[in-house]
Amino acid sequence: MADEEAQGASHTVDTDDLPTSFGVFKPVGHVMIGLPTQGETDTLVSALQGAGWPSGEVRQFIPRESVAEMEALVENAGTLAGFGYEITMLRRYLALARQGELWLLVKVDDTDHAAQAADLARECGATLAVHYRLLTVEELI
Repeated sequence: MADEEAQGASHTVDTDDLPTSFGVFKPVGHVMIGLPTQGETDTLVSALQGAGWPSGEVRQFIPRESVAEMEALVENAGTLAGFGYEITMLRRYLALARQGELWLLVKVDDTDHAAQAADLARECGATLAVHYRLLTVEELI
């Protein structure tokens, strides 16, 4: 994938843009995907676009930004968040981001769409895919 195509396919995320619940990252209607390298990330972005995902529905975290963004989310989580699965997942994401894991946040319409995103992610070398639904969080990889 060409650099300009990769940049147009996804954009980095700011904490102000992240969906939260009780101050914790909770992107309902999205799949959070972790990948070990930029090459695998670019391949997945291309695969998602080939499967019909618009570029605005695929957002990328880069390591140094994702660590800072995730640290801020963990530090600013409300008291009630400490008991939820979302904060546990966010701490897991933070630990992986500190190791250099790259992240895509992919908008999905339903569980079938989430499964399709996870299948593509698995084929592209993803280490983690988590679907955030209204009342549940489901690990797909």
